[in-house]
Amino acid sequence: MTTWENRDVTENHLVPYVDSSTAPEDVCTALRTLPFERNIFKLLANAPTFFPTFMKLLTCAWSPNRSLRSNDWQLVVLRTASLLDAPYEWDVNEPVARVFGYTDAHLACLRSGDLSSTDLFTGRQRLISAIVEDLCLQNRVRTDLVEKAKAVLGGEALMDLFYTQGIYAFLGRTMNSCHIDFDPPIPGLEVQLRKYNEAIIEKESKYTD
Repeated sequence: MTTWENRDVTENHLVPYVDSSTAPEDVCTALRTLPFERNIFKLLANAPTFFPTFMKLLTCAWSPNRSLRSNDWQLVVLRTASLLDAPYEWDVNEPVARVFGYTDAHLACLRSGDLSSTDLFTGRQRLISAIVEDLCLQNRVRTDLVEKAKAVLGGEALMDLFYTQGIYAFLGRTMNSCHIDFDPPIPGLEVQLRKYNEAIIEKESKYTD
């Protein structure tokens, strides 16, 4: 089982991982949605009715057409992982966050929940973090935060945020409940991530706020 302190690759999962070489064709195709395989996908593939459709939903989070910016997306994911005590979710997404500009200092603050530094985080990011905290800890967002988010993010990005947090909260709870194992290292992962996200990295390089 994954823990924050021990990152050894183990085989202690409670539910088997689906082998893409023997899975039904639609499940196999879904397992190869991203350019690398992960234990979480092999775990979710145990539900073949849901899995292919779920992977289509998940890839929306990676779309350059979404309204929620990528560094906002990763803030949602990493704060959710921290609040739900989901080290595997953090481990999988930390390299993605780094591709979108997060440094060791950013990541340490996101892990602790202290986003008070105005050098590292904007008011927009603190607002997003507060929304994620409400969703994880209270199961609803305060009305004043929703109204403020509508003004700051816009309605489309706010709804992207709700979708994103819901997806990754589901993933985090599933990972923890099934005692998922860390993945073996993926050679060249950063290069793959940068290539996969090339269009959106270029698009968002123009943002200044």
